[in-house]
Amino acid sequence: MRSTLPRLAARSALLPALLLASACASTGGLPPRADLIAAIEAKPVPDDAIATDPVAEAHYNASVEAWGDRVRAAGARLCRFFQRRGMKDLDCPEPATHPPLIRDGP
Repeated sequence: MRSTLPRLAARSALLPALLLASACASTGGLPPRADLIAAIEAKPVPDDAIATDPVAEAHYNASVEAWGDRVRAAGARLCRFFQRRGMKDLDCPEPATHPPLIRDGP
């Protein structure tokens, strides 16, 4: 019959090891890098065609709209990140509850 003491010791060491491994995977108290990159994404640059071509203007307007949505979503995620860390007096928007729009073309 096997001794239960070695098995108990092995099992009790498993939980701290898992907790330590999960702590190593965390951001260490920093916000996610992807949100920081998205929050500083540059606004799309218009070209001369938007002045004369309605299709080019529509594509530019759509790209500016999508850019604004991405920047705001990243800002909202950063706001909630800092709110979870204890920053006071933040009025963060809730996460979007609708699925993202799927585009067929560029």
